[in-house]
Amino acid sequence: MLMFQWLWIAVSSTVMLPLGAALMAGRVPRWMRRDSTPGGLKVKGIAAFVLYAGLLVPPVTALSGMGLEAAELVRMVLVPMAVFGGHGLILGATLCERFNRREAANWPTVNAGGEVGGS
Repeated sequence: MLMFQWLWIAVSSTVMLPLGAALMAGRVPRWMRRDSTPGGLKVKGIAAFVLYAGLLVPPVTALSGMGLEAAELVRMVLVPMAVFGGHGLILGATLCERFNRREAANWPTVNAGGEVGGS
C-alpha cells in the first residue's frame, strides 16, 4: 500500500503542478485565452494549486504515520476545504469574466465622430 501513496503523489504532481504554472503564466491554448482574461487565468492557476494541495492530503497523512483517528480528522477537514475552495475560485473567476463581458456589451460605443451609440 505504501507504493500507492507515492504513485498518487507522483501522478498528481506531474499533472497539477504544470497545469497551475501554465494557467498562472497565461500559456494556455488559444480557445482558453479567448474565453478568459489574464487575471481570470491567474485565479484559475491558484485554484489548481489549491486543488493540488487537497490531492496531497490523503497520501501525506498515510505516509506520516499519524494515528488513524487523527489522519481521518485531518482528511475530513482539509480535503473538502481544498475542493470547495478550489472550485469556488474557478467559479468566481468564470462568473466575474462573464459579468464583465456582459457589462461591456451593454456600454454604448463612441464612433470616430464622437457620437454615442453610432457605428
